[in-house]
Amino acid sequence: MRIGKKLQKFLLLTVAFFFAATLLINVTNFHNYFGINRADTAVKVVALSYDDGPYPPYTNQLLDVLDRYQVKATFFEIGRNIEKHPEIVKTIAARGNELANHSYSHKDMMFKPREYLLSEIAKTDKLLLELGVKQESISFRPPWGRRFVVLSYLVSQMHKKLIMWDVDSHDYEKKLTVEDIANRVIDNVRSGSIVVMHDGGGDRSKTVAATEIIVKNLRSKGYEFKTVSELLK
Repeated sequence: MRIGKKLQKFLLLTVAFFFAATLLINVTNFHNYFGINRADTAVKVVALSYDDGPYPPYTNQLLDVLDRYQVKATFFEIGRNIEKHPEIVKTIAARGNELANHSYSHKDMMFKPREYLLSEIAKTDKLLLELGVKQESISFRPPWGRRFVVLSYLVSQMHKKLIMWDVDSHDYEKKLTVEDIANRVIDNVRSGSIVVMHDGGGDRSKTVAATEIIVKNLRSKGYEFKTVSELLK
């Protein structure tokens, strides 16, 4: 019973903090506070996004595919990978793609203290800015999409967009084939979708191949490709 009471108290405090934090946020930022999954539009546009880079050779191979079809995407970068491969970050930007923040160390940000969360975001922002990223407010996506009320509130206070997704390619599942990955995206995309894939964290050759299939198929269906920022405009 003692454990049950502690859990009950924790849940009540969590709910109380959740509503208190929500009241402090401007109504216009309400959806961003919980995370933006897609754009509300009837226009056939979609944003491809890639997490966990920069990560050679796969990031470079993806850029070649995107260039071949004149498609721009959004790359959510890990700070420690930026430090290892700054030249790839410059190439991503030079080719007209969007750069965004995916934390510094890619560790779970659930239930972490405010100082830790600030450091994870600020260190990667600083690295991107030093490499010439000129976005007024670099958008943020937490590792694995895991966030708690404190992180959501902090991102909002930093005037950042918290970007999630509504289509998960599951390209991190080793058992999936190239066609499986491509079909998961193609079958679930709708107007305004944000697609999540990965250019880092392991062998992403399947993602590279699937991207070409996705682009060709969706374009044949009348879709245009935008960066996340362009999509949300």
